[in-house]
Amino acid sequence: MELFLNTFGNATAMLADPAVLIAIAIGAVLGSVAGAIPGMTTTLAVGIALPFTFGLRPITAVAFLVAITVGTNYGNSIPAILVGVPGTPSAVLTALDGYKLHQKGQSGIALGTQYIAALLGQLLSAVFFVAMVVPLAQLLYVFLAPELWALQLLGIVAIISLTGKNVVKGLVAGGLGLAVTMIGPDPVALTGRFTFGFVHLRGGLEIVPVVIGALAISELIRGCRQVYDWRQTSGGFSAKFPSPALVRRILRPVGIGTVWGTLMGAIPGGGGVSSAFVAYQQAKLTSKKPEEYGEGSVEGLAANESAQNASQSGEMVPTFGFGIPGSGSMVLLLAALTVHGLVPGPLLIKETPEMLYASTAGLVGGTLVLALIGWPLAKAMLRLVQVDRSVVLVMALLLSMVGVYALRNAVFDVGVMIFFGLIGYFMLRYGYSVAAFALAVTLGHNFEGHLRHGILLTDDKFSAFITRPVTTGLVALSGALLIFGIVGNVREARRNRAAMAAAPAGVPVLSGPQPGAEEPGERTATVEDLGGADRRQQPDHPSDEDDAGERGSDGRT
Repeated sequence: MELFLNTFGNATAMLADPAVLIAIAIGAVLGSVAGAIPGMTTTLAVGIALPFTFGLRPITAVAFLVAITVGTNYGNSIPAILVGVPGTPSAVLTALDGYKLHQKGQSGIALGTQYIAALLGQLLSAVFFVAMVVPLAQLLYVFLAPELWALQLLGIVAIISLTGKNVVKGLVAGGLGLAVTMIGPDPVALTGRFTFGFVHLRGGLEIVPVVIGALAISELIRGCRQVYDWRQTSGGFSAKFPSPALVRRILRPVGIGTVWGTLMGAIPGGGGVSSAFVAYQQAKLTSKKPEEYGEGSVEGLAANESAQNASQSGEMVPTFGFGIPGSGSMVLLLAALTVHGLVPGPLLIKETPEMLYASTAGLVGGTLVLALIGWPLAKAMLRLVQVDRSVVLVMALLLSMVGVYALRNAVFDVGVMIFFGLIGYFMLRYGYSVAAFALAVTLGHNFEGHLRHGILLTDDKFSAFITRPVTTGLVALSGALLIFGIVGNVREARRNRAAMAAAPAGVPVLSGPQPGAEEPGERTATVEDLGGADRRQQPDHPSDEDDAGERGSDGRT
């Protein structure tokens, strides 16, 4: 309890730092604006902002990036409610109930419910985050090189197994990421490797251009193929707080959404989409009016909003506790720590506890900023839905290029970013896990270093990885996760074959986008695509992969 209170006390004191407070305020506003633009995912927003944090203190940079994620989760619900266009995949269920309320002339109630549920979910989950990560990190303080290597192995395998439809492709992506980190100096002997005579490769590839290219630029390239269904709102609206009776009614679904959002967010790849669907279903099962769900239910809206906002704090638990990112945006946060000379992992909180304080300050401070400005900004953010898509893409690309160039004032880094953006896009297109690739790149140097130092502990033998019980257990768990993923792939393949065999002749069986079968355009899902009582149609072409932390690296919900 003392550590718990001490963490919140230090986070509150950090909010008194003008630089940190200004960074949090700017991050929350920019995040909410980015979230209101359809297709601007949390990963893309953080990727664009990341290079601009290099000149900041580490605590300011972390608080700024965390505040951006808080703002993005809040902002993506505004167009979902008022236009029926989800800003990000996690806002799909918000569009289902929120837009129905708007069509019924209850826009104010929908916005008020979203406002309260989002803020409560974010604040309560911040408490859960500190309560979970502090004791967790204390248990891991005794880890040495073999345990740290096994823990990072578990993280990479978890991303591959839990977020991918094809474990083999996930392994290929992770292996490719580790191979990229082998370019440059050996972590022990410090001799050059795989430079192929290029001067720019002698020091290895910078993590940030590679990760931003794979996670953010690939999203921009995919965005060029998407066609968005813009529409005007059906009339004026005014936001208003729900009545006390309605607030009492939504407290139960808010509690359900917060718990499920935090817990599922703590599972690498769980993400906002999965947690939102689970929380929505659980709230419906325990509701006195389940028939309203999908037809404009304030309870369903509250459960979904609290879950997707709470998942943000949940994703930070493995990120700061283990050094294993819970989503694509958390991979970029780890990259930011690496750039600032910090080593992600169990020792991060022990050696630099101010990072925990900064992240908590970003969560709480960002939420409080949105509590003050989110309400009046609702109508202004709605106009962002009408912004020309080409303008958004070009500006995002230019900002990414300028930020990466500023890293070392090197055009080479910009070229690396664009190159891995193309690689990331084709990985998305053909079902390879971009999240696994980016995580392997982020952890690769430390992963190899821990492995080599663990071998040195036993005079160039592998006994340290066999005789140490924690290491053996983590490696065994990694193997079990791989087997679990492979078995799941085999079962899914059998179900697909059985469905195809049972389908009448001439009736196609929908099994998702097939590699290489690229269509000339993709359309984003709107509220008409979400199903419901009036049997609306599904999206024409499902996306290959949405935000890596929100839907998982393969686009599966």
